[in-house]
Amino acid sequence: MKIPIIETDRLILRPLSISDTDHIFNTWTSDTRVTEFMVYTTHKTPEETKEWLEDVIRHTDDKSSKSIDIGFQLKESGILIGCGGAYYKPEYDRWNLGYNTAFDYWHKGYTSEAMKAFTEHLIEMGIKHFISSHAVNNPNSGRVMEKIGMKFDHTGSYTCCDGRIFEAKFYIMDSE
Repeated sequence: MKIPIIETDRLILRPLSISDTDHIFNTWTSDTRVTEFMVYTTHKTPEETKEWLEDVIRHTDDKSSKSIDIGFQLKESGILIGCGGAYYKPEYDRWNLGYNTAFDYWHKGYTSEAMKAFTEHLIEMGIKHFISSHAVNNPNSGRVMEKIGMKFDHTGSYTCCDGRIFEAKFYIMDSE
């Protein structure tokens, strides 16, 4: 699914590329502070990040894909500070929203700013129903969800790729 460049006051949201591999690895996919509650495991090598990016790009280029990812780049410096995405979850008939931001850029409003603009773009594309979750022990992620207009729906859990299970809060948003 093709995503255009989206601009906010402080950010440029853009497609990710293979050339981002080393930066992403060094900035967030290898940082346990960032990956602690993520469904993916902390990347040990840049090759793991490259494989993930190859998958992201493959889905972006596939017009029938039910997965969309976008990078968060600072306008002022051009530094890529994180990424977000949405993928369709048929069991909920909703698009799941997720995001990562490099640790040095936490608590500055960048993730909320990026995800609000990204979600507005998805709504313009005709995607109307969203779900997202965060580990109970990661309440800052819940604040991002609330800032973009999501509402608490239920508690549950999610399982990570390595088998870790987190108690979670789930949020939903309907644009209709």
